[in-house]
Amino acid sequence: MNNDSRFSNSVKNISFGFIAQISQMILGFVSRTIFIKFLAVEYLGVNGLFSNILSLLSLAELGIAGAISYSFYKPLADKDEVKIAALINFSAKIYTSIALIVAVLGLLVVPFLDDIVKNPPKELANDLVIIYLLFLFNTVSAYFLQYKISIFQADQRSYLIFKNNTLFFFLQNLFQILVLLFFKNFIFYLIIQTIFQLLGNVVLSFKVNKYYPFLKKYKEVKLDSESKKQIYSNVKSNSFIKIGGIVVNSTDNLILNYFSGIAMVGLLSNYNLLIGLGSSLIVQVFSSLTASVANINAIESQDKKIETFNLINFMNFWIYGVVSVVIIFLINDFILIWIGQNYILPISVVILLVINFYMYGMQNAVWMFKFTFGIFKQGQYLILLTALINLVLSFVFGYYYGLAGILAATAIARLLTNAWFDPYIVFKLGLNSNPVNYLIKYINYFLVLLLSIAILFSINYFLFFEGLLASILKLGIVLFVPNFLIFVFYKNSEEYKRLMQIITSVFIKFKVKFEK
Repeated sequence: MNNDSRFSNSVKNISFGFIAQISQMILGFVSRTIFIKFLAVEYLGVNGLFSNILSLLSLAELGIAGAISYSFYKPLADKDEVKIAALINFSAKIYTSIALIVAVLGLLVVPFLDDIVKNPPKELANDLVIIYLLFLFNTVSAYFLQYKISIFQADQRSYLIFKNNTLFFFLQNLFQILVLLFFKNFIFYLIIQTIFQLLGNVVLSFKVNKYYPFLKKYKEVKLDSESKKQIYSNVKSNSFIKIGGIVVNSTDNLILNYFSGIAMVGLLSNYNLLIGLGSSLIVQVFSSLTASVANINAIESQDKKIETFNLINFMNFWIYGVVSVVIIFLINDFILIWIGQNYILPISVVILLVINFYMYGMQNAVWMFKFTFGIFKQGQYLILLTALINLVLSFVFGYYYGLAGILAATAIARLLTNAWFDPYIVFKLGLNSNPVNYLIKYINYFLVLLLSIAILFSINYFLFFEGLLASILKLGIVLFVPNFLIFVFYKNSEEYKRLMQIITSVFIKFKVKFEK
């Protein structure tokens, strides 16, 4: 088991996660560029639509992953090999059942595909069932090995997952690009994806056996009834969160397809790809800290927990705030240079995409602490209200305002529910602190972000020239303004000082290793 320090684990996880995500961003971008060049925009729409359908089917998982992952923290800290093996054996049975349920539900969708994808091009219509079944197989096959991989995350060894996934993602994209160049065939493209995702998971499974050899020794050990009871209780609470989260995050494309057609879903998918790449990079940083935060919440003082929360929340604001500003001012320029004017969406849509991106991202620290505190029951029904509000408003606003209305509905639903309630219960039940402190910081951060955007819109008004050089100049200005304002407003704060200390110590550590 892992005997390295929290700091060492966090640095390794963040470093490898960052490198892995950058590599995947570059490869994914190149692959998408070739995809757009050689396949019709409707294929992009089908790609996004089927992904959303299968996200809805993954409701069968009902938050089991989170509940089981949480159960690993204590036995890993205690180095209880028997309990860890029992949890693995238990989760293997659970995930096999989930895979079968998703497979059956997925097959039940097949007769309705013609109703879901209306008026597709002829070549796409002929292959629609095969394409969907490949998506379904990718989803189902992942469940059979997921139960093993989760132990790396709980044991602060996410860097092993990052290294493995980067290698297989590289091979997958290399062969997919070759398939597009030589065959221009979407089915071959998906088959390559299936092969390498399956191989990647198999290799990770073998690595788990290598790092935790005792799992074979205790292969027949069963989990005690009390632990099962606790997991089932957490699953029940997580299931509501899971259902609501999927309905909120995975129905936009379905509703958009209903009102505007598959081509509009394809246009939106390019923006979601670019924003998703940035979001994935940020999430890797914070998810790499989850196991370390769980350790802090298990053994450290209340003051240390609050200090850690404030630090992570400040990091969260800095990163998501700057990236949000970059997206608003540069994503349309990038789309124009990348694939052309025909793929650009209005600035109103871009702003609404960023509002959702920022609101969701600013919950990172809250959700990390909520999960590692084991706060599952409180607020379990609220996410269902979020989903209901989102669904109703999406249909109403989508009818009148199209894509912009659907995105606005999601933002309003979040603002009315979990954007305020989740921080409230984390501060009340976990940190034992006044939630008003969080609210003041949140508003303060948001006002600094608005000031950055106002200044940049004023500067942008005087930039009349366009093209690559103008975009490079804008990038420099867009990066400078919010970072400068954050420095001015927060240079004397405890969070800023502590973050600079950590960055300096990491830099020194890498410098010493490099000099050796």
